[in-house]
Amino acid sequence: MTTKPTTKIQAAVLALTLLVPAEGAFAATKHHRRHRHHYSQTRGAVVGAIAGAAIDHKKPLKGALIGAAVGNAVQQVRNHKQ
Repeated sequence: MTTKPTTKIQAAVLALTLLVPAEGAFAATKHHRRHRHHYSQTRGAVVGAIAGAAIDHKKPLKGALIGAAVGNAVQQVRNHKQ
């Protein structure tokens, strides 16, 4: 039977050996280029139109047009930042 300090040392060594392969796997994936995510401008325009119409409830058409333009512009900026 092993003593308590020996058991703790064995547990620490086992934990370190389990972490070593994981570090190597993470290092290998760092060098791959990730696919650039595209943000839908149409979805941004639709969400902006709905939000604009809801915010400007007295003139919903005007609010929807402004919201759609802003939503489209936001998605366009998000696509060009990456």
